[in-house]
Amino acid sequence: MEREYIKISKPTPFSNHTSVLKELDDEFWKNWIFYHLLTFYQNYDSKELKEKIETERKKSHPRVEREIAKYIRLKLNANREFGYNFKAFGENTNDEDVEGNYDITIHSTNWRSKDFYFECKNLDNSQDLVNKYVCYHKGHSIYDGGILRYFNGKYAQELNFGGMIGFILEGDTLNIKNKIAKKLTENLITTPQGDLLKISDNSINQNNFSFDSFHKRFDNEFIIHHLLFNFSQSSKIV
Repeated sequence: MEREYIKISKPTPFSNHTSVLKELDDEFWKNWIFYHLLTFYQNYDSKELKEKIETERKKSHPRVEREIAKYIRLKLNANREFGYNFKAFGENTNDEDVEGNYDITIHSTNWRSKDFYFECKNLDNSQDLVNKYVCYHKGHSIYDGGILRYFNGKYAQELNFGGMIGFILEGDTLNIKNKIAKKLTENLITTPQGDLLKISDNSINQNNFSFDSFHKRFDNEFIIHHLLFNFSQSSKIV
């Protein structure tokens, strides 16, 4: 079963001067982070990851999305080119056996914004996992969800952007993307914080497994960059 084509291109090169790097805008840094995430998606060993997923599923309390996020962090950090300017970790700890608050934080000391936070969620054909990706009722008066955390005071409070990475374990990418887009049109419990303003489709290198959603937050615009990585399929590259 073939995955969608991956469109990838190298961004503008880094300067050798720290003073120049510190003046570069967020788009420069985000483009490089997208490049490295797409490069991971292009090159990851599908057999290796599948074995890790199946091993995790056999545990009494499997945490598949945490295992995949850990796998991505380790692969990014093992990439020498990535390591020249970035470090990937789970917030509050560099120990891969201890869970942090964010699934993936990508950090650079020369970037004024310093960090790009990513929340990661498993996805399949079910509405239940789409709800958990966005917002769902846990019971009583408690709500949670990957998108919700950017608007209930938990995530990226000092930034105007954040990231979501969906791990598709089963199902069609575009169908799942459409379900997420439909769910995003529903106001969150934090309304008007988080209200959807618009969606920009295929926003990351024109890949159809990506999109940006624009939301209200603190009377400003907050952008969430979405990447839906389908780990149930083999890859083709352009």
